[in-house]
Amino acid sequence: MVSKTELGGISVRNHFVRSATMKGMATSDGRPTKAIAKLYTNLADHHVGTIITSYTYITDYEQPNKNQLGIYSDALIPDYQKVTEQVHQHGGKIVMQIVHGSSLSQGYPKKARILGPSAIPNPDSGLVPQEMTMEDIHQVTMLFADAAQRVKKAGFDGVEIHAAHGYLLLQFISPLFNHRRDAYGGSLENRFRFLDEVYQAIRQRVGADYPVWIKLNSSDEEPGGLSNDDFIWMGKQLVQQGMNAIEVNGNKWQMHPFKEHAYYFDVASRLQKEVKTDIILTGGLRNREDIEKATKAGISYFGFARPFIQNIDFLKTSEK
Repeated sequence: MVSKTELGGISVRNHFVRSATMKGMATSDGRPTKAIAKLYTNLADHHVGTIITSYTYITDYEQPNKNQLGIYSDALIPDYQKVTEQVHQHGGKIVMQIVHGSSLSQGYPKKARILGPSAIPNPDSGLVPQEMTMEDIHQVTMLFADAAQRVKKAGFDGVEIHAAHGYLLLQFISPLFNHRRDAYGGSLENRFRFLDEVYQAIRQRVGADYPVWIKLNSSDEEPGGLSNDDFIWMGKQLVQQGMNAIEVNGNKWQMHPFKEHAYYFDVASRLQKEVKTDIILTGGLRNREDIEKATKAGISYFGFARPFIQNIDFLKTSEK
């Protein structure tokens, strides 16, 4: 499990991934700091195979959290080049996760332009987004493509699309948030359309050989919401179009169900049986037995967040 391998088009030194974790260590305008660089180089020094950055916002009209990383301007590229160079010098690989926030959270809600599929209050934040027009949808699609191009120019080994945890892309595919009656709402095919167009625009911009991954909710975990079957269908569609890796996730990380293990094992193993693309299982992996169970099911890559926060030597201790 610790041998060199290729994950999602990237040659990496093992099967373990540091999944995206919001750290709040950027400057107020989203620039990476020395503390960010130190965090990622420390992870590389402690044998983490692949580092996924904390989620990084793609436009200057919103910032989902204060002191969140941003990739909304070419002026940020030189700062990130320093980070990627340092991680590579320490033997690691690094992927940037990009996101558009919407109504789940905003660091500065009074000045943010909050967009969403439908103008309905968010049950967690109470924020009400503006329902996106066709022009808005096109503009945000291009914002994702622009951001991915910057990620590539900055020297990252790949880019990960954030379509989970209640942010904009997840809202479009979820019937709980998407009440539209146009080509972007209603059926699963329509609700998937925006995400599909974002992926296609990114792929066109970065080229066929650049690794593009996605973090995708496996369900809404609520009645009437996105289902596991919906997730499997979308995963298969994305793989057919060239998605290099899918990180299977959901919302249980917010609930702290410490008695549960490998929250998304069942649906991840279902998808892995359907596709040849690499699947990353993230969420509730607590011990070696969890990893061995997933390996027997054909899953080879494993994402961790809290374990690395609690003990940066987690990989060494877990191997004992």
